[in-house]
Amino acid sequence: MQILILGGGAAGFFAAITCAEANPAAQVTILEKGGEVLQKVKVSGGGRCNVTHNCFDPKELVKNYPRGGKALLGPFHKFSPADTVAWFERRGVKLKTEADGRMFPITDNSETIIHCLTQAAREAGVKVLTGKNVAQIEPPGNPDSYRGWQVKTQAGEVFFAEKIMVATGSSPRIWQLL
Repeated sequence: MQILILGGGAAGFFAAITCAEANPAAQVTILEKGGEVLQKVKVSGGGRCNVTHNCFDPKELVKNYPRGGKALLGPFHKFSPADTVAWFERRGVKLKTEADGRMFPITDNSETIIHCLTQAAREAGVKVLTGKNVAQIEPPGNPDSYRGWQVKTQAGEVFFAEKIMVATGSSPRIWQLL
């Protein structure tokens, strides 16, 4: 199975790692528009990377999201800040809690999180391609042709996948392609 993850930020890496670990036979590829991955992680929290918050009760946590709390309650029950902490600790990254509840790596360095995510992706067999600006996404079409998605880049490269996940953050342009 071919799986494409569009976006090389934290969400894209986490999705790719999760897919690859759940389906070891799958070929998981991240397509990142920029020249480097995880750029927002690098500057998050003033370069220390604010990983999560120490509010471990989903009902309390959603109160911090007044325009989406109801929609987030289910996902926060399935994967909570406690799960995030455990995920990083299983990979050797210890987190600390600040007085305001924000959680950072004990190193106070975002490179700790970047290293963890890139190493976990590498160990899971995720392929990471940078400089891949997606220009077109074509859904499965003609039954006689390839049954998956076709993704074309600005440079004319074509990628095929049975599944795609869009993890492009706040970029509205990608949604226009779907």
